[in-house]
Amino acid sequence: MGLIHQIALVSEATSSPVTAAELVEVSAALQKQVTRDLAPYWAVEATVDPFMDLDHVPPGYWPVVIRDDIGRDEAGVHCDENQQPFALVTSGPGWSVVASHEILEMLVDPFGNRLVPGESLEPGQGRVEYLVEVADPVGVARYKCNGVTVADFITPRYFDPVGGSGGAYSYTGKVTSPREVLSGGYLTCATRCPERGGNDIGLTQTNRRR
Repeated sequence: MGLIHQIALVSEATSSPVTAAELVEVSAALQKQVTRDLAPYWAVEATVDPFMDLDHVPPGYWPVVIRDDIGRDEAGVHCDENQQPFALVTSGPGWSVVASHEILEMLVDPFGNRLVPGESLEPGQGRVEYLVEVADPVGVARYKCNGVTVADFITPRYFDPVGGSGGAYSYTGKVTSPREVLSGGYLTCATRCPERGGNDIGLTQTNRRR
């Protein structure tokens, strides 16, 4: 284990407001998920603390902000600005799963550039590099933590060349083989651009199942 990351769970939702009690309950569940479930597989450490507004978030925290409208056609997103990771979560039913999803991925790959090589799911494509987004391949798979619904996630064994006994491919065990994509899930492949020195990366998504 190394640096302990600090995550601030903040609500700015008004149409579907999140109460202080809800924020505390969900942040406690996400803290437990990170410490008990994620850390043993991915060697990350983090605190998850609730805040009712961004003005009270101390410097250095990675904000996860719940809003009525995040300005994108998806329930949540994580990215970074000036090397500062942050995430946006759409309010409403199921927001705890979305927050879990974004926090898990933000901790394992804060800057969206962690890649792992492997055989492509697309016939004839050969080997590719997969973006390590730990909650995308599991789709709608989820489980309860402290009574709060949270997102399932893949383990490092998910990218093994071949399957075998000796460990889980996802926390709940719903993924049963390497690079399996569950219903509603997807994998993101990275393609390097040789004409730009191989440093620029293009991303494509696949939901093809093995």
